[in-house]
Parts: sequence; C-alpha cells; structure tokens
Amino acid sequence: MQRSTATNDPGWFRRAESLLETLNGVLSARVVARPGGPVEEVHLLTTDEIQPKQTVRNVESALQAQFGLSIDHRKISVAQTTRREIKVVPGEPAVRRERGFPEPARPPLRETEALRPQPAAPALPDEEGLEKRILFVGHSVESLRSQRLRMRVALEWLDRRYVGEAAGADVPRSRIEGFANATLRALEQILSNSVSPEEAESLALSLEGVKVVEAFDRDFVLVAVNALFDRKILVLTGAGSVQDSPERAVILATLQATDRRVRAFLEGVEKLPSRPGGPLTPPDAADPFEVWG
Repeated sequence: MQRSTATNDPGWFRRAESLLETLNGVLSARVVARPGGPVEEVHLLTTDEIQPKQTVRNVESALQAQFGLSIDHRKISVAQTTRREIKVVPGEPAVRRERGFPEPARPPLRETEALRPQPAAPALPDEEGLEKRILFVGHSVESLRSQRLRMRVALEWLDRRYVGEAAGADVPRSRIEGFANATLRALEQILSNSVSPEEAESLALSLEGVKVVEAFDRDFVLVAVNALFDRKILVLTGAGSVQDSPERAVILATLQATDRRVRAFLEGVEKLPSRPGGPLTPPDAADPFEVWG
C-alpha cells in the first residue's frame, strides 16, 4: 500500500470512516491503522443493495481519490445485514422507507426499497415529457414458505400506479429473474387497464432470460424479452450497470427493453379508456411503495 501524508494526521482515519459511511449501502465503517503507519484493516457493515465486490471497489476508489491511499483489496472486509437504515446525504432528497405494506403473519417482510419515480429509459430530444413515460416507482421482496420469494414491482403510467408480482426460489438467479417477470406483469397491468381486452391480448411479453456479466471492472445486467405481436416474435433487449443493487438494475434493464414497444402500442390507441375496478392502487389506500420527498 502506498503511503500518503494524510496518514501522518492522527485524526485522518476518522475522516476516512466518515467518507466511507457516505458510500451507497454502507451502514458503518471502521479503519484500523497504526499512528502514522499504513492501513491494516478496513471493516464495513453494509446492506445487501450492493454486491461486496463492488463495495470493495468503491472503498478503494474513495480512499485513493480523497486521501491518495492505495489499499490492498484483501485488507477490506465486508459484512452484510438485512437491516435498513436510510441515511440522508447533504444535497440529496430524503427518501424514507415505505409504510403501509401488509405484513404477513409468517414469515415477515424481509426487504423493501422505495425509489423516486424515474423514466424507464433516457429521453430523446424528439420525445415528449415525462408525463407520457412509464415510470419505475419501487420494488419489494417478501419471504414465503419453503424458501420461496414474492417479488413486486410498481410502475406508473399517466399518474396511475400498477403493481406486478412474480414468485420464485430464494436463490440469486431466480430472484433477479423474478423481478424481471414482475416488471413484465406490471406492464401487462398497464396494457389491460388502458386498452380494450382484445387489444391487450394482441401484445404478449415473456422473459427470454437474464444474465449478469462483468466488463470494465463492473457488473452489468442483460435482459432479453420476447414480444409476441401480430403473429411475430420480436426479441427486445435492455442493459444496465449494477450500481445500487442487481434487482434495481434488472428492473430498469427490462423497462429499457420494453419501454418503446409498449408505449408505441399504447399511444397508437386513439382513446385510453379508464375502467374502474382494475388492480390499481387507489390514491387514498395504504401504498406499499410510497415515496417521501
């Protein structure tokens, strides 16, 4: 490890710990170093939003950029917890954990995450404003019996909320595929509540596959979706880098793959009828994906 003049300051490691605790997913950090000597150990307690390997890279980059320290990745240890403590970073909007999610008697809700609504794909100059974009609102995962999970994804279209669900085994691959399928189910809810039943049935979406690949020292999620329309099968693809969590990355990649095709289908209908009684979240109902400003 290369030495830096910062290590000669007795209080530098406190500033280093404060810096590391601002990284995404880090709940607490401790730097072990001899006075005036090199860093011996870095211990982190993190959520499971970010993979440990990515957290280690973030620590290396942060210490190098702020203090000029190059630390061996083998000296960095990461422990993950399912506990959630949302920290507010100065200059960033405060996001609170959602409330009103129905807690099953057994087993309890294992993880939730609330996100601000955001467009599924970057807008192009000739596209209209966000009011006609399919927005990602949030997602959650719930533990079921027999080591299975229920994944939920909430989307928004024309100021209305739609929730898709999927279930799968409690293993990493099934988990990310479940979030991709839940995203497709939410898109189907949008279709079934925006057009006639005949029109909604004319477009079917099915997951071809999800793959996590490593490139350029980071992880990426690739998603392929089969769109069956007018007796033709179109293969739609999307990709996203894993920044906060693989789950969020796969949801955004799925939306990137399907966004243009679904919106083109919706906007090709002259009138979007509103049919009450569908699986929409009423404005005054308890909202499991409530976002706080």
